[in-house]
Formats: sequence, structure tokens, C-alpha cells
Amino acid sequence: MSKQENTIGKMSGNYEGSGTWYDSTGKSMNYSVVQANRASGDGFEMEFKHNFDDGTATDAHFAMKWIAPFIFRLESFDKPIGNGYCINEYCHYHMKIGETFVEAAYRTTADGLEVFGSSTRNAEGNYIAWHENLRRKEL
Repeated sequence: MSKQENTIGKMSGNYEGSGTWYDSTGKSMNYSVVQANRASGDGFEMEFKHNFDDGTATDAHFAMKWIAPFIFRLESFDKPIGNGYCINEYCHYHMKIGETFVEAAYRTTADGLEVFGSSTRNAEGNYIAWHENLRRKEL
């Protein structure tokens, strides 16, 4: 399989789906996801919104800037917060926000993306992991 460097390939597009998080105290919650991934001049961007079953929501917008073949710097509001890579339709990144470390991985599927991630601390201070199934949405 040939590798295309510095591209998000089939991950580019608009997605909708659902996810579930699990924390270290045994709690879990479902949520819906709307996400857009798009190429930019020197990298790509990911923007998403999560609507949780308890009525709360969170959203984020990250810029990934290529710094070497397959390797990118993760930025938020034009400030570096982590690094990651994309190889063969698989992307992974990690970031540090304050004292919290977050990592996420994106894998293409036949009709969308599968997302796995974790954080050393959620809003309640507990370790958390999540899984999402996202389907490509045509505009």
C-alpha cells in the first residue's frame, strides 16, 4: 500500500453520528456528534460539536499544520497544543491543555469514521475514554 504524505485523504468531509464516553468511576453517557474535516493551505482543520444526553454540549476547532512528512502540529487559536500524524487513512493526535492530556485517533471505515480517544481528566476530574461512529453526510 502506498502512503500519501501530508493529506487527510478520505477523512475530509462532513460527518454525523454518535458516541459514548466512559469514566474511571464507572459512569458513562451517550452523545451525538457533528464534525467537519477540511484541508487548508498548510494542513487541515477539524471542527466538531458534541451534544450530550444530559443536555450539555461542547465544541472545538483545531488546526493541524504539517511540519514533516506525515507529522503535524496541533493548534488551537493559533497556539501549539500538541502533535500528531496521518498515515494510510489513519490519524492520531495528542494535546495538553493545562494539566490535562488528551489523545484521539481517527480511522476511516467504508462509510465514515471510527473515533477513539481518552483524557486524563474530564469535567469531574476523572480519567475518561470514548468511542464514536460517524457517517459521512452529503451536503
